Amino acid sequence: MTPNDLKKAERAAFRAAFDIGVWDILIASVLSMFAIAPLLSGRLGDFWSTAVFIPVLAVVYVILRLVKNHVVAPRIGVVRLGSFRQARLRRLTVALAIMNVVALVLGAVFALRLEPRSMWAAPIVLSLILLVGFSLAAYFLNIPRFFFYGLLLAVAPFVGEWLFRERYALHHGYPVVFGTAAAVIATVGLITLLVRVRNLGPSGDEPLPGAGR
Repeated sequence: MTPNDLKKAERAAFRAAFDIGVWDILIASVLSMFAIAPLLSGRLGDFWSTAVFIPVLAVVYVILRLVKNHVVAPRIGVVRLGSFRQARLRRLTVALAIMNVVALVLGAVFALRLEPRSMWAAPIVLSLILLVGFSLAAYFLNIPRFFFYGLLLAVAPFVGEWLFRERYALHHGYPVVFGTAAAVIATVGLITLLVRVRNLGPSGDEPLPGAGR
């Protein structure tokens, strides 16, 4: 088997084990926080309107973990990542951590100093962060649709700000645009999960190359 064949087999095993729609559903769950939390902030405040989502996200994570362990894993075995894949994931983790720090700093600066006439600056920065973050995930994880998620989410803050200014939408249009994006991504993730599970066949089939029990 040539190095190119080994690389293809490793990629097939990785996608079969990890590109199953679970990440999509988790992303949609996080985005729903941007859609619903602003609607709760009037009653709960900014902190608690976000904090109430922690148990919800935990439940979603546990359910998806159970599906992966008890539905997907028995059909393909346990995939062990090679050193090349582990290095890519580490670089992605570092890059996203740096972006989160930058986003927090910029968010604090805008909250303290942003003037009403420059409110378009916040959507621009948020769009760039979302686009770059999802593009990095698409590249390092070899999941191209994440790039399209980045494009969708990069447009969302501008559409939301336009709805806020021109159509009097609440909370800069976030409930509308991020709610719609979350619904789209969750639907894609659910369809992907159902298709992957169906195509994997019954429990006990031969695992993919690169997978072991």
